[in-house]
Amino acid sequence: MLERQTAVLQAAGRLESLTAELDLLKSRLAAVPLWRPAAGLMRQCDEALRMIRGISVRLERSLVVTIIGPSGSGKSTLVNALAGGDELSPTGRRRPTTGKLILLGAGGEDAVELTRDLGEDAVELKPVSGGNFPAGLCLIDTPDTDSMEFRRHIPALERVIGHSDVLVCVFDAENPKRRDHADFLAPFVQRFDGESLLAVLNKCDRLDAQELKSSILPDFLKYLQSAWGGALDQALCLCARRHVQDPAWDPAAEPRHDFDQFAELQRLLLGGVRHGGLVIDRRVENARQLHAFVAGEAGREINADRQTLEAAQRTLAAVEAEAMSAAVSALRSSDSRLASGMDLTVYQKLSQRWVGPVGWMLALWTRLVMLGSGVASFLRLGRRFGWGSQRDPEGAGKLMAPDQLEAAQRSYRIALLRRWPEAADLLVRGRFDPAVRSIDATASEQAAEQLAGLWADSVDREIERVSGRLGGLGLQMLLNAPVVGILVYVGWVTLKTFFRAAYLGGDYFLHAFWVIAIALLLSFFALQILIRTAASTGRITARAFQRLPQDLEKLDGPATGPVRSQLEALLQMAAAVRL
Repeated sequence: MLERQTAVLQAAGRLESLTAELDLLKSRLAAVPLWRPAAGLMRQCDEALRMIRGISVRLERSLVVTIIGPSGSGKSTLVNALAGGDELSPTGRRRPTTGKLILLGAGGEDAVELTRDLGEDAVELKPVSGGNFPAGLCLIDTPDTDSMEFRRHIPALERVIGHSDVLVCVFDAENPKRRDHADFLAPFVQRFDGESLLAVLNKCDRLDAQELKSSILPDFLKYLQSAWGGALDQALCLCARRHVQDPAWDPAAEPRHDFDQFAELQRLLLGGVRHGGLVIDRRVENARQLHAFVAGEAGREINADRQTLEAAQRTLAAVEAEAMSAAVSALRSSDSRLASGMDLTVYQKLSQRWVGPVGWMLALWTRLVMLGSGVASFLRLGRRFGWGSQRDPEGAGKLMAPDQLEAAQRSYRIALLRRWPEAADLLVRGRFDPAVRSIDATASEQAAEQLAGLWADSVDREIERVSGRLGGLGLQMLLNAPVVGILVYVGWVTLKTFFRAAYLGGDYFLHAFWVIAIALLLSFFALQILIRTAASTGRITARAFQRLPQDLEKLDGPATGPVRSQLEALLQMAAAVRL
């Protein structure tokens, strides 16, 4: 008992893992709605998840074996033979011989619950006791697939196949290649793995044994594997009538030979029922095959377009790079106006770093420049004095002029329109929605805005770097030293004469003031030279442009952004699914 419980726990863990992987695959497919096959693959994921969850629910229940076949194939006879030879499922010449789903079970809650799941109106439950019928088995006989009334049985058949662990497809050995039957079953059998799907050639006693072994059976197996996409694992030859209690042979049509694989069919269907762990393993294998089928389908769909999609990815990157490069070129052509307001920003940064007399002078100068910039903006004289077109000094260097923004937009759109058809053709060939051929009218505006943001960040980083160098402690000490030295000397002389009661005249302090002022102006003038040399607008602009291409590489363009991100996700998915 403990061994079975352990097997159930392990199986539940494996089923949950398969479910999680399918959920992940579905979420990845949902992230690429522009790729047309994604919708169908998501539907397959939903169906596989439903089936695996159904397997998980009935993990400990009886093994469900469903027999399906056309009229005259002998499937009801086969059901009776598997059930121990009794006449449990109706047989005869009347068609259809089976009007409902006939569920044979050895009693118990599993058979009753399965009847409720399949629909009590569509199922006839026949309890079986004694004989060779295992307690852990539910055997289901289905209506003929070619009867006039079969269409009304299709919903019930779909439900029973969804609950089945093993599906046995019965064919008449005298006419094994009935294409209508094989085609009808194709959508159902592809959901089963090789161990759970069996094909049976019944009434093989009427054909030559050597021909069955050497020709009919191999050809039949090859035919079904081709028709069902390789889902079939094994085909068997048997004579079900031989294994019922009263075969009632026609004296003119007795068996021609003893070649019969009924015992092997019994072993495949019933051998594991008496060992619950084998049933659990088979159900887990069913779920694994469902997962493998869906993942394989996704892999094959992506792999079919892989080269085209990779070419589209390279082309999109080139298109976006060229478009952004054109916008940057348009921006560079007006870099003299882009420099507007950078001087004031530099002074603001430095005034926050500098201390001492030179720092006080720098702060006073910055306030005067800000005041002049505000007055000039008010009087609309900013262009004449070169103070820029910024809305406020705190935002200096962070906004483009409208004509510069428009030029960047125009250059971006022209470059994009020139190369976009090439990229769009590759995407459509890779089964992307043809809507990707059109370009969003706001793409160029978004590109210019992104470029403006990147430009502002690049300028800010360069100003911060230059301000850090010019605001270093060593330079502050060097330029403050003359003024501080003179102040210290004047103060020492003043104090010394004061304590000696020898008071200095006004001329001394006037001269001292001018010496201090001259020293301060000279130090501030030296700082101005350094600022103009190291933090000129031209140098800041040039360095910002050098950094801009690196920033552009990290940016998803607004025109290609959604398409490019979905394309990259699709190619990454190809490596995740098993091809």
